[in-house]
Amino acid sequence: MFFRQLSVYRLESELLDPAALETTLAGHPFAPTRPQQIESAGWLPAIGSLFVHETDQALRLVQQREERSVPARAISETVEARLRERAGTLGEPTRAERAAMKDAVLLELLPQAFPRQSQAQTLIDPVHQQVWFDTITANKIERLSSSLREQLGQWRMSPWFAAADTSGHLARWLLGAPPAGFAIGEGARLVDPRDGGTITVAKLALPDPHVIAHLHEGMKVDQLELIWNEQLRFTLRADGSLTKIKPTEHYAEEHDEPADEDNARLDADQRLMVAAFRRLIADLTRVLSPTPAA
Repeated sequence: MFFRQLSVYRLESELLDPAALETTLAGHPFAPTRPQQIESAGWLPAIGSLFVHETDQALRLVQQREERSVPARAISETVEARLRERAGTLGEPTRAERAAMKDAVLLELLPQAFPRQSQAQTLIDPVHQQVWFDTITANKIERLSSSLREQLGQWRMSPWFAAADTSGHLARWLLGAPPAGFAIGEGARLVDPRDGGTITVAKLALPDPHVIAHLHEGMKVDQLELIWNEQLRFTLRADGSLTKIKPTEHYAEEHDEPADEDNARLDADQRLMVAAFRRLIADLTRVLSPTPAA
């Protein structure tokens, strides 16, 4: 359950207490789509039979979504075939008739569509007024936020690193040196703001003279791999989100293997992740501030 991606938001509304949140989410469990239903979303138990997994006042939630998707080509081909069948009898269809036929064909084909399921984790940290999402995809975050808003009533949040010039900081670290506690990894992505061109490097010792030359020519750093306190390796993006998060061997050596029992292991993993991410986010907040410490 260790997050491989991380988007951090500032929680701007009051949160229900864990017991009330448990009751609320348990009242909206996941149910598979019906044959003519496009999508369905609901909550899964995060640990055991509990929908809210709390460790050190941090609350993890798991939402499951199932979607049925009919290829647009299959719909259009079926619609055109039926329009050809009626040609010369009812005349040219109106736009409204064509749209109605398209909707009818979709409903007919939906039961044949293979349902696809996906899970998304959310962790709410009331101690620091933060919300963490295990995704960097904007529409997934919006769907999770909308679900929480529907079920909790009040739910407001904003990007934690919205005011940070992350790209500018990453460029300065490549041109100079990263701040204390961070080391530069072996991957980066540069973007040319003039024409949108990109350069991606991987498995390359950074800073590299060629990468530096591109920065001097006006390219911006869109992504940069970093290593934090020899504990976590990740890619920091210009929007402040993190991808490819992976504990290092040093991290594994410093933390004992959790118990074999599934729930005990899950609980131990979450405690370790919460502790590490709280410190990592605090350090990123410090170094990405307008006047970062060296």
